[in-house]
Amino acid sequence: AVYVFFGIVLGRRAESTIGFWPGVALGSVLGLAAKLVSSCGQYLIGYCLGQSVRVQKMIGVDTVPTRAIEKTLKQNGMKLGKVAILVGGPDWPTSVTCGILRMNVPQMIFGTLPVFVASIAPQTLVGALLSREGGGESHSWSTLQAAATGVAATAQAVASGVAAASITLTIEKDHVELAQVREEHRRVAELTRREAAYVEALARVSSWPDLPISRKVVITTAAFLQLVAGFAIGADYVLFDTICFRTFEIASDIDAPLIDGGLEGNVLNIIRLPVGAIVLALAFGSVCLHVFHHVDLGRAAKRLLAES
Repeated sequence: AVYVFFGIVLGRRAESTIGFWPGVALGSVLGLAAKLVSSCGQYLIGYCLGQSVRVQKMIGVDTVPTRAIEKTLKQNGMKLGKVAILVGGPDWPTSVTCGILRMNVPQMIFGTLPVFVASIAPQTLVGALLSREGGGESHSWSTLQAAATGVAATAQAVASGVAAASITLTIEKDHVELAQVREEHRRVAELTRREAAYVEALARVSSWPDLPISRKVVITTAAFLQLVAGFAIGADYVLFDTICFRTFEIASDIDAPLIDGGLEGNVLNIIRLPVGAIVLALAFGSVCLHVFHHVDLGRAAKRLLAES
């Protein structure tokens, strides 16, 4: 969506100044710059978080799959598996994991560059075409927009598939090496052993047959509210007229009247009252009950450990 936004903003302004295609090129370059800067920022967050043994345990630095990802990413140059992970993986988890695993920053940036062709440029073009006056009425521009969308989606799917295949092959080829105990991960293994008793206690207190009626009511109600809210929101995609939220596209004018697809300058107008507000309240209630249930079970597990 960020790259589409670059296309919408620059495409609309560039058409009357430097021209449509130079505007697309400029938007794509700015999108790449934003991608690389955000990747470095997220890497730094991961690097700082990686000082914590608990964070290392959370991402499984001592497990074979994570070590396979690490081994793939530590390859120099434009190796296919490395590029596929950096391009096909979600921005935040991928970059933060690179920081936690202490990847080489220049190599990470170098391996990320193909995202320009695979994702950034096509999505920027889509955004520019959305903002182009009369673009929706022109068959050629509509075809180009559909093609650019297809290229971006296909490239992302292929990259994700290649990344998964590369990680699997690395595990099969180097499983013995990846499974060996490493000195730098001993603290993680110790934390895992210390928490084993808590994990077992949590499993016991969360077993459905052993749950008290009160806890069953809480989690069942939370699941029910989540399902109701989900089905109501899903209905907006199949009904002729939405019931929860008004349709507002990324290229729409927020100041336009509601009848013209705008929001009359108020973002809250996207909610259709009263159904939309009720659905949001149900979803919020579901989240609160889930959090309460999680905290309650954690306390019960600690009490069980204390008693034993």
